[in-house]
Amino acid sequence: MTTRLPSTRALACFHAVASSGSVTRASEQLNMTQGAVSRQLASLEEQLGVRLFLRQRQRLQLTEAGRQYAQRVGDILERLQRATEELKSAGKRSLRVGVEPALASSWLIPHLEQFSREHPLLDLQLITDIDKLHPLSSHCDLALLYGDGQWKGATVRRLMGETLVAVCSSALLQRHGALADYADALRYPLVHHSGPWSSSGTWLQRAGCDPEQIARLPGPRLENFGLVLQCAIQGLGLAFLPTYFVLEALARGSLVEASDLRLPSEQHYYLVLPRDSAGTPAATAFSAWVEALPQL
Repeated sequence: MTTRLPSTRALACFHAVASSGSVTRASEQLNMTQGAVSRQLASLEEQLGVRLFLRQRQRLQLTEAGRQYAQRVGDILERLQRATEELKSAGKRSLRVGVEPALASSWLIPHLEQFSREHPLLDLQLITDIDKLHPLSSHCDLALLYGDGQWKGATVRRLMGETLVAVCSSALLQRHGALADYADALRYPLVHHSGPWSSSGTWLQRAGCDPEQIARLPGPRLENFGLVLQCAIQGLGLAFLPTYFVLEALARGSLVEASDLRLPSEQHYYLVLPRDSAGTPAATAFSAWVEALPQL
């Protein structure tokens, strides 16, 4: 007849008490009550028919049998933990996702807990460094990018559009007045978003400015939406940002809308996959999930 083995919980309690010399410390390590740990010890001794501890004045001291058993149990638990971690790691897959920093913080990351629940064996690594975001670089397996959809050598699928809004501090709005037309933005000091797809450039071209005129306009120029947002909050100028990116600042009152005007961008967000990775299980799983998310 096969001998009934002690439970791993009982062995873990025994090992923790043997290592720490205290039921109290063991219960803290295991996140159990002291009573529960003591019951596991008593049950283990009863099952083995061997006294593992000497109880003297509320102190526990290992017997010689307990000391030998603790050494062997510790080795077994360590090997079991290592085997479990190796098995879990072998089943896991990783995916490096390049994503625009603004999109990552305001849209993708709030949904990642859902992704972890649905795909527990797929680990995501988010690449938000602008210089590493090209989908055909060695840094990314796929990317969520803003642009015109023209990436040669890649599979490109449109995700969603983007709408710009003009925002500023309340003091700046009181000083310069609301925008009735896109060109009214020129009454304001400006915070420029620089880069190949400039949000401020999009607005100012709609206002009738050509690229040379835009380049001559004063005001700080920043590549990162987050920095543009902070400059606007500090009252440095009027900024033109995606609506999704300013919702929290508007709700807090740290920014106000300078106009009811909205400007849909001609560019969009795309899911961009190098063709040699487009059909991998990890890329397929992430692509299907991200395409099902609520749009901005």
